[in-house]
Amino acid sequence: MKIAIQNTPIGFTDRWIEYCQLNNIDYKLIDSYSNDIIEQIRDCDAVMWQHDLLQKKDNIVSKRFLSAAEHAGKIVFPSINENWHYDDKISQKYLLELIDAPFIKTFVFYSKNEALEWTKTTTFPKVFKLKGGAGSSNVKLVRNQSQAISLIKMAFGKGFNPISKSYFLKEGWRNYISGKLNLLGLLKKIHIFIKPIDPNFVNEIQRDYVYFQEFIPNNDFDIRLVVINQERVFGLKRYNRENDFRASGSGNFDYLKEGDIAQELLKKIIDVSKKLKMNSVAYDIVFDEKNIPQIIEISYAYASKAYNKCPGYWDSQAIWNNGEIKDYQYWMIEKVIERIKQKNDSTLF
Repeated sequence: MKIAIQNTPIGFTDRWIEYCQLNNIDYKLIDSYSNDIIEQIRDCDAVMWQHDLLQKKDNIVSKRFLSAAEHAGKIVFPSINENWHYDDKISQKYLLELIDAPFIKTFVFYSKNEALEWTKTTTFPKVFKLKGGAGSSNVKLVRNQSQAISLIKMAFGKGFNPISKSYFLKEGWRNYISGKLNLLGLLKKIHIFIKPIDPNFVNEIQRDYVYFQEFIPNNDFDIRLVVINQERVFGLKRYNRENDFRASGSGNFDYLKEGDIAQELLKKIIDVSKKLKMNSVAYDIVFDEKNIPQIIEISYAYASKAYNKCPGYWDSQAIWNNGEIKDYQYWMIEKVIERIKQKNDSTLF
């Protein structure tokens, strides 16, 4: 058994490598951008790569390469089921609606005239989003028809840059005022604002579609539930920024613990994960006026280190297991190893 791992500085990767070293699992660090990448993985049973949604190269290479590897018979993480809709809210809308997940009402238009007509009959406020982006960077509250029309005209005109430099400057100032960022960190944010956008970042102009979701008022937090291998659930209660409706990326959260989440919701989320056939999925969830949970979006990847301090997890029966998680990234690679063994055993008969 040999596992190929794309060596990246983000997320899960260092813990995957650590697991292989601790358990004497044969692994190989690969360069997925290299022309000879297929030769690099030819002697490997599995390929693992947490790719970065902000990196242009990753966006060009990752889904194509990983899908090809899986199609050819390799065990892959993230698998096609986890990866094809990653950082693509439009794809997630279609998928979540088709499996009847508790998904918030969402509207997508590819016609300017159709979108403008819709503004005459819908109610406001609504939430406007681009199909990609993290940390609420491309999310706006649309308070009235006039604002919606302006966004629609821009969407079908010059479009939107997915990298908002002003957003990162505002976030830097907010974190500085709250004490989460020191002066040097703030100066770095100002430098990022002044200098040109990093050419390695995704900067393809977003146009010719528009995406809105229902706005649920009176929520000062959301819930981030992570499900690993369709059987272990843990997460965060994330609080909104001050005088803002957005919780994602606020950096202000509490760890979820026993009693915080209803068993009905836990079982529903595990059931949705099984329908999605995802072994790693994070759900962003808010509650409507009737306290009914609504999924906002999903992702196979998420900010990694914070979750290692979760005080426990719920199992597939929604029963709480106490104890700091520490090594949930290990669960991912253990599932990959299990799948390799299952595949190898099946070839014996």
